[in-house]
Amino acid sequence: MKSLEQRIQTLEDRQALQELVSSYLIALDDAADLEQLLSHFTEDAAFDMTALEYPIFEGMAALRELFAGAFASMSHSAHYATNFKIDSLDQDTAAARTHVIGMGVPAAAAPASKGSESVLFYVQYHLEFARINDSWKISSLRGQPLMPS
Repeated sequence: MKSLEQRIQTLEDRQALQELVSSYLIALDDAADLEQLLSHFTEDAAFDMTALEYPIFEGMAALRELFAGAFASMSHSAHYATNFKIDSLDQDTAAARTHVIGMGVPAAAAPASKGSESVLFYVQYHLEFARINDSWKISSLRGQPLMPS
Protein backbone atom coordinates (compact mmCIF):
# COMPACT_ATOMS: atom_id res chain seq x y z
CA MET A 1 0.00 0.00 0.00
CA LYS A 2 1.21 3.50 -0.84
CA SER A 3 2.13 5.81 1.99
CA LEU A 4 -0.12 8.72 2.92
CA GLU A 5 2.44 11.09 1.39
CA GLN A 6 2.40 9.15 -1.92
CA ARG A 7 -1.40 9.12 -2.00
CA ILE A 8 -1.55 12.87 -1.37
CA GLN A 9 1.03 13.43 -4.12
CA THR A 10 -1.13 11.39 -6.52
CA LEU A 11 -4.17 13.52 -5.69
CA GLU A 12 -2.17 16.73 -6.12
CA ASP A 13 -0.79 15.52 -9.47
CA ARG A 14 -4.26 14.58 -10.74
CA GLN A 15 -5.59 18.00 -9.80
CA ALA A 16 -2.57 19.75 -11.35
CA LEU A 17 -3.05 17.89 -14.64
CA GLN A 18 -6.72 18.81 -14.85
CA GLU A 19 -5.88 22.43 -13.97
CA LEU A 20 -3.21 22.45 -16.69
CA VAL A 21 -5.74 21.40 -19.35
CA SER A 22 -8.29 23.97 -18.15
CA SER A 23 -5.66 26.70 -18.03
CA TYR A 24 -4.48 25.78 -21.55
CA LEU A 25 -8.02 26.06 -22.95
CA ILE A 26 -8.57 29.42 -21.24
CA ALA A 27 -5.25 30.69 -22.63
CA LEU A 28 -6.25 29.35 -26.05
CA ASP A 29 -9.38 31.50 -26.02
CA ASP A 30 -7.39 34.51 -24.83
CA ALA A 31 -4.80 34.18 -27.58
CA ALA A 32 -3.60 37.73 -26.94
CA ASP A 33 -0.90 36.34 -24.61
CA LEU A 34 1.01 33.91 -26.79
CA GLU A 35 3.73 33.32 -24.18
CA GLN A 36 1.15 32.30 -21.58
CA LEU A 37 -0.38 29.87 -24.07
CA LEU A 38 3.00 28.35 -24.96
CA SER A 39 3.97 28.00 -21.29
CA HIS A 40 1.63 24.99 -21.06
CA PHE A 41 3.91 22.92 -23.34
CA THR A 42 7.33 21.30 -23.10
CA GLU A 43 10.01 22.65 -25.45
CA ASP A 44 9.70 19.56 -27.68
CA ALA A 45 5.92 19.16 -27.50
CA ALA A 46 3.92 17.70 -30.39
CA PHE A 47 0.50 19.04 -31.44
CA ASP A 48 -1.13 16.46 -33.69
CA MET A 49 -4.47 17.14 -35.33
CA THR A 50 -3.84 15.01 -38.41
CA ALA A 51 -7.17 13.26 -37.81
CA LEU A 52 -8.74 16.67 -38.52
CA GLU A 53 -6.58 17.13 -41.63
CA TYR A 54 -4.06 19.48 -40.03
CA PRO A 55 -0.30 18.86 -40.00
CA ILE A 56 1.69 17.88 -36.92
CA PHE A 57 3.48 20.74 -35.17
CA GLU A 58 6.56 19.72 -33.18
CA GLY A 59 8.67 21.91 -30.94
CA MET A 60 8.16 25.37 -29.50
CA ALA A 61 8.91 27.26 -32.73
CA ALA A 62 6.29 25.27 -34.64
CA LEU A 63 3.73 25.72 -31.85
CA ARG A 64 4.40 29.45 -31.83
CA GLU A 65 3.75 29.56 -35.58
CA LEU A 66 0.57 27.51 -35.23
CA PHE A 67 -0.98 29.57 -32.46
CA ALA A 68 0.15 32.94 -33.80
CA GLY A 69 -1.36 32.18 -37.20
CA ALA A 70 -4.44 30.07 -36.58
CA PHE A 71 -5.87 31.81 -33.57
CA ALA A 72 -4.87 35.32 -34.59
CA SER A 73 -7.26 34.86 -37.51
CA MET A 74 -10.19 34.19 -35.14
CA SER A 75 -12.36 37.01 -33.85
CA HIS A 76 -13.95 34.80 -31.18
CA SER A 77 -13.31 31.32 -29.85
CA ALA A 78 -14.42 29.11 -26.99
CA HIS A 79 -13.19 25.68 -25.90
CA TYR A 80 -14.84 23.47 -23.31
CA ALA A 81 -13.47 20.25 -21.84
CA THR A 82 -15.28 17.45 -20.07
CA ASN A 83 -14.84 13.76 -19.22
CA PHE A 84 -11.24 14.20 -18.06
CA LYS A 85 -9.72 10.77 -17.40
CA ILE A 86 -6.17 9.98 -16.38
CA ASP A 87 -4.89 6.85 -18.12
CA SER A 88 -1.50 6.68 -16.43
CA LEU A 89 0.33 8.64 -13.78
CA ASP A 90 3.95 8.06 -12.88
CA GLN A 91 6.43 10.21 -11.00
CA ASP A 92 7.35 12.45 -13.95
CA THR A 93 5.03 11.39 -16.79
CA ALA A 94 1.30 11.01 -17.24
CA ALA A 95 -1.32 10.42 -19.91
CA ALA A 96 -4.97 11.45 -20.02
CA ARG A 97 -7.97 11.93 -22.29
CA THR A 98 -10.64 14.61 -22.33
CA HIS A 99 -13.51 15.51 -24.64
CA VAL A 100 -13.30 19.03 -26.08
CA ILE A 101 -15.88 21.15 -27.84
CA GLY A 102 -14.29 24.00 -29.75
CA MET A 103 -15.98 26.80 -31.62
CA GLY A 104 -14.93 30.02 -33.23
CA VAL A 105 -15.66 32.75 -35.71
CA PRO A 106 -12.95 33.67 -38.23
CA ALA A 107 -12.06 37.38 -38.14
CA ALA A 108 -12.97 37.80 -41.81
CA ALA A 109 -16.48 36.44 -41.15
CA ALA A 110 -17.16 38.34 -37.92
CA PRO A 111 -18.92 41.53 -39.16
CA ALA A 112 -21.53 39.75 -41.27
CA SER A 113 -21.44 36.39 -39.54
CA LYS A 114 -24.71 34.66 -38.89
CA GLY A 115 -23.02 31.39 -37.95
CA SER A 116 -22.46 30.17 -41.50
CA GLU A 117 -18.71 30.84 -41.31
CA SER A 118 -18.23 29.54 -37.79
CA VAL A 119 -15.98 26.64 -36.85
CA LEU A 120 -17.31 23.86 -34.61
CA PHE A 121 -15.62 20.61 -33.62
CA TYR A 122 -15.94 17.81 -31.11
CA VAL A 123 -12.71 15.97 -30.37
CA GLN A 124 -11.13 13.75 -27.80
CA TYR A 125 -7.71 15.01 -26.77
CA HIS A 126 -5.15 12.32 -26.05
CA LEU A 127 -2.61 14.06 -23.86
CA GLU A 128 0.82 13.16 -22.60
CA PHE A 129 2.46 15.16 -19.84
CA ALA A 130 5.93 15.59 -18.41
CA ARG A 131 6.92 17.05 -15.07
CA ILE A 132 9.50 19.78 -15.71
CA ASN A 133 11.04 21.55 -12.69
CA ASP A 134 8.16 20.44 -10.44
CA SER A 135 5.49 21.65 -12.89
CA TRP A 136 3.40 19.58 -15.27
CA LYS A 137 3.55 20.49 -18.98
CA ILE A 138 1.86 19.06 -22.07
CA SER A 139 4.38 17.03 -24.09
CA SER A 140 1.90 15.70 -26.66
CA LEU A 141 -1.63 16.66 -27.65
CA ARG A 142 -3.41 14.56 -30.26
CA GLY A 143 -7.01 15.14 -31.35
CA GLN A 144 -9.42 12.44 -32.50
CA PRO A 145 -12.84 13.47 -33.89
CA LEU A 146 -15.84 12.42 -31.83
CA MET A 147 -18.45 13.56 -34.37
CA PRO A 148 -18.40 13.81 -38.16
CA SER A 149 -17.53 17.26 -39.47
